[in-house]
Amino acid sequence: MIVFISGLLAVAWLPSLHYTPLLVAFALPFMLRRRLRQSILLFSLGVAYAAIWGGWQLSHRLPDRFARADVDLVGVIDELPRLQGRRQSFTLRIISIDSEEAGLLRLRRLSLSHYDAKEVLKAGDRIAARVRLFPPRGLSNPHAFDSERRFLVESIDARGYVRSLESKARSGFTLPGVRQQLADRLDHHFEPRVSVTLRALVLGDRSGLDPDGWKLLSETGTAHLLVVSGVHIAVMAGLGLMLARCLGLLLLWGGGDSRTVRMAGLLFALLLACTYALIAGMGLPVQRALIMVAVFIGAEWWLRPVTAWQRWRTALLGVSLLQPLAVIEPGAWLSFGAVALLIWISQLGIGSGGRLGQWWSVQGRLFIGMMPLSALLFQQLGFLAPVVNFVALPAVSLLIMTLPLLLPLVFLGALWPADLLSWAVETFWQGIALSRAELGLYLALPRTEPFVLLLAVAAVLWWLFPLPLKWRWLSICMLFPLLSIEVERPPEGGFEARMFDVGQGLAVLIETAEGAIIYDTGPGYPGGGSAFNYAVAPLLKARGLSGLEQVVISHGDSDHSGGFAALQKGYRYRELVLGQPLDGVKNWTDCARQPGIELGGVRFRYLQASAGVLGNDNAYSCVLVVESRRCVLVIPGDLEIEGERDLVRRYRLPGADWLVAGHHGSRTSTSTEWLDALQPKEVLFSRGLFNRFGHPAADVVERVREAGAVIHDTAREGALRLEAGEECRTSAWRQRKKRYWTAG
Repeated sequence: MIVFISGLLAVAWLPSLHYTPLLVAFALPFMLRRRLRQSILLFSLGVAYAAIWGGWQLSHRLPDRFARADVDLVGVIDELPRLQGRRQSFTLRIISIDSEEAGLLRLRRLSLSHYDAKEVLKAGDRIAARVRLFPPRGLSNPHAFDSERRFLVESIDARGYVRSLESKARSGFTLPGVRQQLADRLDHHFEPRVSVTLRALVLGDRSGLDPDGWKLLSETGTAHLLVVSGVHIAVMAGLGLMLARCLGLLLLWGGGDSRTVRMAGLLFALLLACTYALIAGMGLPVQRALIMVAVFIGAEWWLRPVTAWQRWRTALLGVSLLQPLAVIEPGAWLSFGAVALLIWISQLGIGSGGRLGQWWSVQGRLFIGMMPLSALLFQQLGFLAPVVNFVALPAVSLLIMTLPLLLPLVFLGALWPADLLSWAVETFWQGIALSRAELGLYLALPRTEPFVLLLAVAAVLWWLFPLPLKWRWLSICMLFPLLSIEVERPPEGGFEARMFDVGQGLAVLIETAEGAIIYDTGPGYPGGGSAFNYAVAPLLKARGLSGLEQVVISHGDSDHSGGFAALQKGYRYRELVLGQPLDGVKNWTDCARQPGIELGGVRFRYLQASAGVLGNDNAYSCVLVVESRRCVLVIPGDLEIEGERDLVRRYRLPGADWLVAGHHGSRTSTSTEWLDALQPKEVLFSRGLFNRFGHPAADVVERVREAGAVIHDTAREGALRLEAGEECRTSAWRQRKKRYWTAG
């Protein structure tokens, strides 16, 4: 099985499925060795299975030639919609499309948004609508969530938005409709925070949790309690067995057959677990837990012994067959890793000291064992987790057991069950908030190096082995590199800049030996939120940057300043430089009055057009010139041609190794005079793919090519990394992290 899954994993790392035959061809010569034949055959089967599945998924994707196409279709909303301000987002299972194009007829599911909707859409609704479609592309940034992989995994073949909603009707009794009714009833009977929590526990819907709530859960190590997973499914199956045995006792007293009672109890337990899994959305942890429960119940049915490791392996194989890319999902690693660790701990022995002592021992060992994965996947360690989970885990498990009994009473109008559940949920939140405030014990980590991670794994295994305590304490020394890791910064006199892929907007991080500066923060969205949290913040966390030397906002347009509120909330900065005032923002320095600074041997200069050409918001753009010993970067924001000419007349501008195209490549910027003055070697376009403005303009691209500059484009290449050292080098994230599902 491990060899088969290795084949799945090998395909998941391929930059293209065209390399699959080479992968199999490389493995086939090893079949000459008799001992390896079975393993190579299983590996090849894994490669073939993953490649066929991946090719099938890709074959349904909307081709680029249909980008911005308007299509009339009919479909059913098959997930709970998410409401963010004026925006409703949902997935739509297509029933019919009014088109004869094969590329459109192959579509199965769409990820759609509906703006300024008069009617709230519900899961289970059958709608007829005209939608504008785009290929299932996503932003591509280091350490950020891979939305293109999610589209592939969830069979989402295109994204877009509703242009006009023609009709809406309920589609009868469906699973999405049942989930929606439960969600509506929870919202009706409970206060928002209680409803959001119960929706997470019952429906697996965590969209209502705000960033502060997620941060609290993350720092206290309790996020897993609101993600429907093995604990929840096991508790529900156990509840089913307990209820069935109580009923079975009554049947036995009435003369029932013991074998029939036993089998009926097992079926009831499986039915309850399956029902809960379906209502909760059947995520990867749910699938894993359900398969393990099913194997356990099957063994009980046929009275055959099945070890915990056999159940674990069966679940791993089952999930991998259902979803070949599960082998690289962080959730799968956490889920299967935690269960494997629990099985191993139980086989080693969980110590003495009564039930409380054993429970504490399990929590402590589980925390230690999961430290390397937490550091790798989330760049954090919550030392408070064992203490909080010691109380919270059994409490939440008890709460889950009561839900099938109390929620029906609530829906029937009983007040005391609603009050009891509200008290339990509020107590949970207050308890973890108090524990964080009083104890803290949270450590944010930068991105972990492979060697440090391997050393931490060895230390954890050493500590967990049943050795004398005097020998196990030595393993703590091996954890010091993990707990004290420092990120390598650029050398003195050099800098490293990253221009993020934020769609139609701009955000640039410049790091030096002594600190970092952010220029612009990416776009904000009409429905609320911004690109900052999921495009920029992951890299800041991976680089261990909790504070910044300076934030520069070129001007007030939301595609440049939309993420500033999110930055303010999560990060410290020493100085704020603005091209023009922002509403509600105080304590800032005007770009025109900002003197140049030197940071880590790198010079930063701030330029702004003179008052005579400040005709619109774009004209206020604060231009940043970054000069190292050998390389120069110029970022002009949305400065337009008149402003460019003004700066060319007033300043002696340096030759630029990198020039960010003004206004995302609009024809109102990046003039011939500007290019002649700067003579850039490379011009960088930050823009959204298939944007409605048509950026970059064809004549701007032509001007850049005539100037002899190399063109880079975040829409096609993802985030761009600029390294200013002995040489001036550029690399694109989509090429560095190329996978077979990655567009471009």
